[in-house]
Amino acid sequence: MTKGIAGRPAATLQQIMMGVHEGGPSLCPVLLEVDEGIQLWDATGRRQFFNPATLRQFGALAEPETVGFEELASVCLDVGGLPFPQHEFPVARVLADGLPCSDVLVRLADASLPCHWLRINARPLYALGSTEMVGVLSSTVDVTQLIERAQDLQRQAHYDALTGLPNRVLLADRMKLALAHARRTGDRLAVCLMDLDGFKPVNDTLGHKAGDRLLQEIARRLEEAMRADDTAARLGGDEFALLLGGLKSPQQAELALQRVLDAVATPLVIDGSPVRVTASIGVTLFPGDAGEADQLLRHADQAMYKAKEAGKGRFHMFNPAVESRIRANQGLLKRIEEALDKGQFVLYYQPKVDCRNGHVVGMEALIRWQHPVLGLRSPGEFLPLIEHDDIIVRLGEWVIAEALRQMALWRESGIDVHVSVNVSARQFLRGGFDDRLAVMLAHHLPGLERKLELELVETAALEDVIAVRKVMEHYQQLGMSFALDDFGTGYSSLVHLKRLAVDVLKIDQTFVRDMLDDPGDLAIVQGVIGLAAAFSQQVVAEGVESIEQILLLLELGCDVMQGFGIARPMAAERVPGWLTAFQADPRWQLARSSYPMRGDFELLLMEVSHRHWLEKTRLALQQGTGLPLADYGSCRFTQWYAEAGIRRYGGLAEFREIDMIHRKVHQQAEALHACVQAGDDAGIEMARQALEAVNESLLQQLHAFRIGLIGSTSG
Repeated sequence: MTKGIAGRPAATLQQIMMGVHEGGPSLCPVLLEVDEGIQLWDATGRRQFFNPATLRQFGALAEPETVGFEELASVCLDVGGLPFPQHEFPVARVLADGLPCSDVLVRLADASLPCHWLRINARPLYALGSTEMVGVLSSTVDVTQLIERAQDLQRQAHYDALTGLPNRVLLADRMKLALAHARRTGDRLAVCLMDLDGFKPVNDTLGHKAGDRLLQEIARRLEEAMRADDTAARLGGDEFALLLGGLKSPQQAELALQRVLDAVATPLVIDGSPVRVTASIGVTLFPGDAGEADQLLRHADQAMYKAKEAGKGRFHMFNPAVESRIRANQGLLKRIEEALDKGQFVLYYQPKVDCRNGHVVGMEALIRWQHPVLGLRSPGEFLPLIEHDDIIVRLGEWVIAEALRQMALWRESGIDVHVSVNVSARQFLRGGFDDRLAVMLAHHLPGLERKLELELVETAALEDVIAVRKVMEHYQQLGMSFALDDFGTGYSSLVHLKRLAVDVLKIDQTFVRDMLDDPGDLAIVQGVIGLAAAFSQQVVAEGVESIEQILLLLELGCDVMQGFGIARPMAAERVPGWLTAFQADPRWQLARSSYPMRGDFELLLMEVSHRHWLEKTRLALQQGTGLPLADYGSCRFTQWYAEAGIRRYGGLAEFREIDMIHRKVHQQAEALHACVQAGDDAGIEMARQALEAVNESLLQQLHAFRIGLIGSTSG
């Protein structure tokens, strides 16, 4: 017999099973009476003993004498409802590592078994006085009632009792998880609040029980219309929340919400009465709306009321940018009113100069806000936000009155200068504008109207051409002039231009700024100048910043300009000194011609086209993208040179020199491209500098050639 600890004989598994050791009493009668399942397994995992409670728990499955733990594990599910892995079954774990395994919760997969939830414990059995494991003792406790009670409490805490949908508490948890997932994946999350339209009449006429059945049916429809991973929650009454995750675009959210609206609006019958309700849904999309959970729900709530205001039975998307502008606008309106009352607005004046003849033709009055904290603010920081509110009318009329007051002061001091004032569409088209203007003019010296010019933005003038023309004609008879500002940015036709009969067209600064580098902008500038000439109107270029732009505009036939390249806007007290000190730039005399001939303009257009190609090359080099390499033969400039250019200028030696330099530009561009392809950083820099140098030589040659042509034509 094997010796155990302290010389006592070791018990065999059979003796342990029978409770027999040195004459001790049998334990089996006790095991037969307990409600806890007791199982004894040998070292191979085969059954050695099951008590009656085990048979009750596992039914016929536990009856075969040769059953192994695998058979019991096969009918068990984990807490997530998935098949329980056999190697994780407590008996298997003890057999594998010899360590106890406690409190493993499983659910029986076979619904015919009386017990549904078991808590399993297992521990190794050793021969007495030995470290040899001879088997495993396991126990299974029926905890079904405990689990079901806990589940009931869980449902009460997290689910709506009437509809079975998640409640506010669970919605908060789901939102936290959904937001974390959206941040991790970059997908959009739609947070929605839904309110039923027409629920109260159903409740009032058919009773609360009918109302409850309607809510239950709506909950069922929501679950059917939404994906399994989405969430529909009831917040109380007839208000629901929806979470739609994993969205790749706003359009996906719109399609999902339309399915929900259609599902809710499908008629049904309750207690024999036909019932139809609709839904109003407010939705905000994360991360476009980057708020936290509470803020997202508030935004969805705001959007829901917008949907109701728009007619119900629809959804409305919360727009963070619009809402932000609305809030900022509301605060700004109040601050602007206060600023007007406190006299915080001032006018600055920017000269308009006839660069061909070298004299000042007028000033444009530009509003500034002298903010007590932020300092001097430009109009672009506040005017766009208030252009559709009545405050723009009050502010605009202050500008006219202040400009007239300043003109009167200048006239008294011997300065008689034209002043142009911007007028908003709301101000111009509001009833009684001409009467209010007459009152303002009457407060000052007679004849000021002949020195006042009103500038109306092109898009504003087109809102009501007839009304605008009526006001213009009245004051044009008194000597006042009118300008169409930002011309080229709107959609006016030649008919509009003829009917409005303005005195001045102002070329928008966006076209002037890029005309040296963008052939499209250059063509627009040249086209506006041509239109002005055709309609016998003066043309003014805005935003002139360089001598190159001035010279080009003079070549194109635009004489009057304004911009930083001539003078920055200045306070009224500085205007007299500036006028006294003004002298025309001698370089303006380089362009003394009238309008260039059509062929000369094509030469200018080709020069700008070449500048545009080089600028694209610079940008591609800076961003590390492929160079816009075009060989010499396919270059637009080359094609023009070989056809129209040769026909017109082929007999001039200077023109043939241009072709030689142009070839060198392309050769150097090809060398730069090769260095980029080879990754030769040092070579890239050398090739870039060489390209810039030869390109500068080409541009100088082109410019000198054009100036020479203009001089010979005018001579």
